Amino acid sequence: MSTDAQGARLDSAAGWVVALSAALATFAVFGVAYSFGAFFAEVRAEFGVDRSQTALLFSLTTFAYFTLGIFTGRLADRFGPRRVLLTGAFVMLGGLWLTSMTNNIWLAYLTYGAGVGIGVACAYVPMVAVVGGWFERRRVAALGVAVAGIGVGTLVGSPTAEALVEAYGWRSSYRILAVAATALMLVAAIGARRPPMHADTAELPRLSALMRGRALMFTFLYASVLVLSASLFMPFVYLPDYVSGLGRTGGATLVGIIGGASVVGRLGLGALGAFVPLMRLYQLSFFTMALSYLLWLGSEANPWMLLTFAIVMGLSYGGFIALSPAVAAMLFGPVGLGGVLGALYTAAGVGAMIGPPVLGLLIDARGYNATITIAMLVGFAAVPLLIAAERLARSRPAAFGPQAATQRPPPKSTAAAHPPSGKPVHVPAYGTLGPAAIDSVLLLSFGGPEGPDDVMPFLQNVTRGRNVPPERLAQVKMQYLHHGGVSPINEQNRSLLAAVSTELARRGSPLACYWGNRNWHPYLRDTVGQMVAEGRRHAAVIVTSAFSSYSGCRQYHEDLAQAASDMPNAPQLSRFRVYGNHPGFAGAVAERIREALDGAHLRSDVHTLFSAHSLPSRMAASCNYEAELRDVAEAVADMAGLAGEIEIVYQSRSGPPQVPWLEPDVNDRLTQLGSQGCRAVLVVPLGFVSDHMEVLVDLDTRARTTAARAGITMVRARTVGTHPLFISALVDLVEETAGLRTDRPTVGRLGPRPDICAPGCCPLERVG
Repeated sequence: MSTDAQGARLDSAAGWVVALSAALATFAVFGVAYSFGAFFAEVRAEFGVDRSQTALLFSLTTFAYFTLGIFTGRLADRFGPRRVLLTGAFVMLGGLWLTSMTNNIWLAYLTYGAGVGIGVACAYVPMVAVVGGWFERRRVAALGVAVAGIGVGTLVGSPTAEALVEAYGWRSSYRILAVAATALMLVAAIGARRPPMHADTAELPRLSALMRGRALMFTFLYASVLVLSASLFMPFVYLPDYVSGLGRTGGATLVGIIGGASVVGRLGLGALGAFVPLMRLYQLSFFTMALSYLLWLGSEANPWMLLTFAIVMGLSYGGFIALSPAVAAMLFGPVGLGGVLGALYTAAGVGAMIGPPVLGLLIDARGYNATITIAMLVGFAAVPLLIAAERLARSRPAAFGPQAATQRPPPKSTAAAHPPSGKPVHVPAYGTLGPAAIDSVLLLSFGGPEGPDDVMPFLQNVTRGRNVPPERLAQVKMQYLHHGGVSPINEQNRSLLAAVSTELARRGSPLACYWGNRNWHPYLRDTVGQMVAEGRRHAAVIVTSAFSSYSGCRQYHEDLAQAASDMPNAPQLSRFRVYGNHPGFAGAVAERIREALDGAHLRSDVHTLFSAHSLPSRMAASCNYEAELRDVAEAVADMAGLAGEIEIVYQSRSGPPQVPWLEPDVNDRLTQLGSQGCRAVLVVPLGFVSDHMEVLVDLDTRARTTAARAGITMVRARTVGTHPLFISALVDLVEETAGLRTDRPTVGRLGPRPDICAPGCCPLERVG
């Protein structure tokens, strides 16, 4: 965790400060870049060049900032956005100042193209990517705020530049803009902070890892953005010239209106992204941008049509800008998002490099109407490419191993929703699923404190009846307080349930979704009461434990039975089978391993420790916990292509020292490996589904310290979290519980676990 984000949380007020800083940065740089149309005629006359050569100044700049984004995004991932943004501020200042002094168009290509291009590249992708890392539940809305600065910058920058040029000439105007933009970027840098859960530099996945298995999907997505961008920038360059050719004024104002309307599009479509499938909105934005050119074609005789064009173009353009990073985060994940966005935005750079100069040649040769028609057709051509990318994204979860079930193509999505804490998801309509008439989903978890005052009551709940010494509770309390008194498991559960809800809706089966805990609010009994009040009759139950044991399996069954018996008219609560060997869970773990290997530049023969929560030996002897862990670890190692030694280790022991627990402890094993000359170890938290407190403390703090003392470089793979393969697996299991699936796929040798525990399975063995 970055020190400047210490104690901050996802979806917090600190994140909104970062989003507003990003909006200020994008306002500054795009206020300059998208005011180019106001300078077009003056620059063309000054240097005595044609439209195509003048447009090349804009194209080179746009190509520079979109192409350089792949580098600045990765630099921000590694070093934080502040230093990158400060660099861009001073480069933009120098570039604009030198441009104001040049008397040669070729030199202007260099000074303006590099100065503004690098300035925008340092502000756009890094700041948008860092905002994506600060949010999970409100990511789409926050990204809409961040990129709203582009529209506001265009709204203010273009008419302001036109007024400056008329009053002071284009050279002095660029000097004024240089100082103003730099000052705003310096202010924005104050709020440019790393997200609280950013990846360590050593574990940051390479772009190749993020693209593995997604290359064709990315290719279609890339091609769609490239084709769209070839027509997209025509009004930003040529609209003032077009209006002037008709003998009218206000062309730069119309460009500003495009920017202003884009703000509405960014915020409006960004907000809709929380309720409507992102790819549908994204496709609608593409289609509407192309369609808007029909309004431009009809504007020669009707000036109001040109105003309507500017509004419609701006709305759809704003949606495209706001949804692009959200779509990338959905398809490739938020970690390393800067690199993904940088790679994707090179497509916009290539399109901008080709489009405006070629369109300028066409305008000089054929006139505006023919060129507008061609630009419209090019824009429409981007839509089927985007549809192809979506189809590949839908089909991808099936591709992990020969034992995986063949997935049915999901039905057309009807809605998507993100559930608030402990409340049902509100979508237009709920139905039932399958012969078992599943009408809801219940996420059942361990629970964790939401603030410092909750810590000790929570710990007392967890340890009640276990005679845990007060000094031990005080020690654990300090661990929570070090993290602000908030357990990360809560946000992770909200994100997990939101992702399941979205996937259900994407498959055409929106269900009410609930969350209940064993040890803290929202308590399971309260959630079941809410379900009764809202008329739920049968819920598929997800538990946040992937393997068999008393505390991870049977006790959850007992919790469900107790909650149902305590509540009259309680719904039927059907927990689906233990899923540690489901191909989706195992496949997600394998991909996390490949991310870690690629990010740390480790070879596949690295010594790998698969870690799980330790249990008392007597308790472990009465269940399949150890056998399941070994079986899944071997299968995952094969799926991930690991070639070195693998072994199971344990962590988080909490019982009295005289009682035997499962060994070896991860710290003991790291110490032994260090003494044997091992210098690199990959740790895989196989027994956990999210990066909660035990992972952060016992692995990221204690085990990492032990490894360092032993002379070992320790790299930890992330838990499955909301990996698309895992989410797809959970929804498959919901469908299985509903009676829609009979294949029951698994990896390894043990086969599927039963839905209902056999008598005597995983009994409670009292120890100590």
